[in-house]
Amino acid sequence: MLCPTCQHNNVAGTPFCAECGTRLNHAPIMPSPATGTLPQQTVLQDRYVVMQKLGQGGMGAVYRASDRRLSTVTWAIKEMSQSALSGPLERDQARDAFRGEAEMLAALNHPNLPRVTDHFEQDGKAYLVMEYVPGETLLSFLMREGLPQPQARVFEWTRQLCETLEYLHRQIPPIIFRDLKPANIMLTPSGQVKLIDFGIARLFKPGQASDTQAFGTIGYSSPEQYGKGQTDARSDVYALGVLLHQLLTGYDPTSSPFRLPPASQINPNLPQQLSDMIAAATDSDPDRRFASIAAFHAALFGMHAQAEARVESQPFQASQAANQSYARPNSVPFIQPDSQPFAASAAAAQTTVLANSSRWIGIASVALMGLAALLVLIAGAQAGSNSSLAGFGYLLAFLPLISGLVALIMGIVALVLANTAHTIDGRRHAILGIATGAMTLLLCCAIGLMAGSFGRIER
Repeated sequence: MLCPTCQHNNVAGTPFCAECGTRLNHAPIMPSPATGTLPQQTVLQDRYVVMQKLGQGGMGAVYRASDRRLSTVTWAIKEMSQSALSGPLERDQARDAFRGEAEMLAALNHPNLPRVTDHFEQDGKAYLVMEYVPGETLLSFLMREGLPQPQARVFEWTRQLCETLEYLHRQIPPIIFRDLKPANIMLTPSGQVKLIDFGIARLFKPGQASDTQAFGTIGYSSPEQYGKGQTDARSDVYALGVLLHQLLTGYDPTSSPFRLPPASQINPNLPQQLSDMIAAATDSDPDRRFASIAAFHAALFGMHAQAEARVESQPFQASQAANQSYARPNSVPFIQPDSQPFAASAAAAQTTVLANSSRWIGIASVALMGLAALLVLIAGAQAGSNSSLAGFGYLLAFLPLISGLVALIMGIVALVLANTAHTIDGRRHAILGIATGAMTLLLCCAIGLMAGSFGRIER
């Protein structure tokens, strides 16, 4: 299929040009209605009882199922999709790929990979039984929390992903994941990351010029997955770089496949050195990327360790001359398209104006109200509540009474706003504003009680 913009000859059915990223017109492939339709209480293999459908994608549907033999165990069962399978030969090839996925996963043992226990065929469909991973996909998390995410959180996810991909690449032969994206990453309640959906993972075959089939998700997957070469470990480097770019900037990689703008241009709070590393990892030429996930991992966390040792107000500096090898050659300015898949917020900051204002107004209010309470207490102990000192205390309490209420309201509003969650100290500042505002009001009540108590004593 020729691209109308650059005349590059693309694989038939490809939605975007592999050379320039132009959207190509082609007939959409309709999903098969036969996949993902198992009702609840369906029994598979006279053992697994379907409880609910967890999700459905291009590679199949996933169900949560109980076990008749092991009553305390819950499994995730993947049903192979028959979408776009037009003939018996393609169905046979798909089933062979599915069995290959089962055998490949069963041989793996890593804390960030789901454990596979069984696979079978029933009623003409293939099923894979694996460990049920509680939690939600990274995609669901980002749709709820928005982008960009704080750097510390992103680096923790990246660390786990790097360790998992390194483990896959160390297998003999190496296993290339090829479809790293938010929908294929699970986040457990404990904060652990797990890779799911190995439907397009493949064993790397040295000496093979190109892949037999083009797989992956346009925008996240590397250009060589679309007929321009064979995938290897550097293909996963590309996908990890794209994911890192999205998490730190909020930019939608599907809006301009293979053409990502500089990360530091979208999020000025990012260090230039980190932006250059991401640019190198996402270079369209595999030879100009990091040679392995291990090399990308070492570069990222070597920089991150240096940053943590610096002054907090200046966590990163521009890359030094020795690090210029990470820069993408001939990079040019890029105008960011308007398309954004998530509720993208501004670049991650220290706090929000509302939360910070709530904090300082609350601190000032509680301090003034505390002083007013002290004056009333001293006046009551010496000359009663009608003394001039007590009167000054009452007047002094009026201002923090108003400002304390303002701090309380501002803190509550800041706490519930979504953009506060994307800052480093926003929530803490909002909570401090609420606490100091509430304490101010309590002190005001205490002053009223003291005035009434001293009045009764005088009578």
